[in-house]
Amino acid sequence: MTKLNRRASAAATVAAATFVAIAPTAGFAQELNATEKRLVAAAKAEGEVTVLNALFADETGRALQEAFVKKYDLGPNFKVNNIRKGTGQVVAQARQEIQAGKITSDVVIVAAANFYAEAAKRGAFIPLDSTAWKDHEENIKKAGQFAAYPHVVMPFAYTFQPVWNAACPGMEKVDITSYSQVATPDLKGKTIASDLSKSLTYALTATALQESGVVDVMKMFADIKKTEPTVEFRTEAKMQSVMSCERPLDMWNLAARVRQNVEKKPELAKTLKVGFYKEGQVMLGNQAAVLKGAPRPNAAQLMMEFMLTKEGADILANGEGVYSFLKGYKVPAEAAGFMRNIEDMKLIGLKDWAGAESQESFKKLRDDWQKIFQ
Repeated sequence: MTKLNRRASAAATVAAATFVAIAPTAGFAQELNATEKRLVAAAKAEGEVTVLNALFADETGRALQEAFVKKYDLGPNFKVNNIRKGTGQVVAQARQEIQAGKITSDVVIVAAANFYAEAAKRGAFIPLDSTAWKDHEENIKKAGQFAAYPHVVMPFAYTFQPVWNAACPGMEKVDITSYSQVATPDLKGKTIASDLSKSLTYALTATALQESGVVDVMKMFADIKKTEPTVEFRTEAKMQSVMSCERPLDMWNLAARVRQNVEKKPELAKTLKVGFYKEGQVMLGNQAAVLKGAPRPNAAQLMMEFMLTKEGADILANGEGVYSFLKGYKVPAEAAGFMRNIEDMKLIGLKDWAGAESQESFKKLRDDWQKIFQ
């Protein structure tokens, strides 16, 4: 069983690791698709692949490496170099390499639609010939996400959900299923307000909710302000506040954080809760592309294809609690208590992910939030 990664603060730290292939004990029975068959021999000859990303911690990197090498019989010396940095650092490095024409990374994965749209226009990515991609397009369109095939795909997304601690005083009967429940008077002194001024993903989530019309976002935050919340940014720090009962309800956290803590202390499974909003879940897609001039273009394209298959999706769901848009995909049994199948959720996206940050409505939303919490 692949366990969720345990890490303290992934977003702002830099982690780089090279994993030497270890032969797993069991492989995948599924026959290779046409793209995989075409790329395997060349990828094996290249001997390694470097994945620049803002998400994969060491355990996920090892799980991806082992399954990738086993499925394609790449040999015991094949290396997967997992380079994890903060979101802004990933984008900055990719931009610098593109501008300098000196590419060291093969695959770049990060939630940054604006970067991918701009780079694709400049011809910075290799066009893909994916057999698996067609099975993702329908759900990605339904979810209102950004991709630009054949240059940019989206292997996974995450979403912010309500998390609370039923063991804390006054929280025994709490069951959050709607945004109308996150700021009721009985939650005074128990809430956390997500900091839109510091987090792009929180701000984009709020923008998507406002654009969809399912929530009056500023009224919601004004109501939360009445509960005298703390204002916090990092999901790890917020989870600690929930667990300690200092602030037992967080309106926006990650199911992965809940599972990480339940794995450490199984007794928390009875009291540490994660919910889903009936108004809909805003999916925050991570785009992925192979850089033109990549040192290992075939291994890079093969890794992209692997992450779009069920095998790859299972590893990412178990390792990072992220959602695949693969049609008909069911989350692994190990993650079913913390996640839902994407086709069973109401999904909320944005009309223009690539241009969202430059729009006046986005800037106004952040300004209005600041006025409430200044």
